[in-house]
Amino acid sequence: MKPYTGLRVVEFATVGGVPFCAWWLAQQGARVLRVQAPRPPELGVPVPAHGDIGQWQREKVVLDLKTAEGRDAALRALDDADVAIEGYRAGVMERLGLGPADCHARHPALVYVRLAGWERSGEWAQRAGHDINYAAMAGALHATGPDHVPLNLIADIGGGALYACAGIGAALHARASGGGGRGCVVDVAMTAGSAHLLSAVYGRLQAGAWNDRAAGNVIDGGVPWYRTYRTRDERHMAVGAIEERFYRNLLQALELDATQLPARSDSARWGDIAACLQARFAQHDQAHWARHFETVDACVTPVLSLHEARAHPVNRHVFRAGAPAAVPAAVPDFFPAGA
Repeated sequence: MKPYTGLRVVEFATVGGVPFCAWWLAQQGARVLRVQAPRPPELGVPVPAHGDIGQWQREKVVLDLKTAEGRDAALRALDDADVAIEGYRAGVMERLGLGPADCHARHPALVYVRLAGWERSGEWAQRAGHDINYAAMAGALHATGPDHVPLNLIADIGGGALYACAGIGAALHARASGGGGRGCVVDVAMTAGSAHLLSAVYGRLQAGAWNDRAAGNVIDGGVPWYRTYRTRDERHMAVGAIEERFYRNLLQALELDATQLPARSDSARWGDIAACLQARFAQHDQAHWARHFETVDACVTPVLSLHEARAHPVNRHVFRAGAPAAVPAAVPDFFPAGA
């Protein structure tokens, strides 16, 4: 039960959000053809094929798009496709004769997806960048704490690939329902997507309910009951005891007397609360606290390594053959019998 079974996708190989978008579509049943240049894109460090998400669940073809033969072969592949995905700077595909106008002249039903860092019509359209730059310019890196780079999850994946996936679904629906079978262009700017992910934060900021500084709010580590704490073995525990009942349970599990601690409402004393929590967590190893909080309803969990996360029983349905499984997963018995 994969929703995109039969969907045909042509992916023009690049780094960033494009390979994740194409792989997600493949996980949902799409048939993906990856068009690779004779010289593969730079990945920063060499990655073997079995560890490269851009190589998973694809058919592959090597084409030199700068030649007439390569361009024509790509156009023929696009003639049979439902979706095309590219992630080059503005104007590159047009110069190659593979832009939306070129493709739609031959195949009007094609959904043409473009992922770029900056707005394609903006003054930075030709400027190079990566996830860290797009997240920085959207305000996301500041809000999450500029001292900790959150991998490439914000712009490449969240604000880029997944917005492209959502746009593809909307475009396919429009083509099938009210679009007369015609395709369209899905244009995703990862900076804009990253900013949109912060909609709730910007809403609170506008209402005066968000401090515009890192670690100055509830969900960014600004309070002692929503952050990580170091254990005796230099590991960490994640504490998310926002609600009062969870906070009470946290203190009780740590054998701390709430009446001897500063009030939660006294922001000037939050550092004192954090110091007390840190001192307590530092008395035992992470394994001890992980077992201790297994039965405590306090929103406290160990900070797992990648190897540990993959092997943990709670994630038994998350990983298959070492890689995260497709989401959303179709559930055969979602509808009750007779519905």
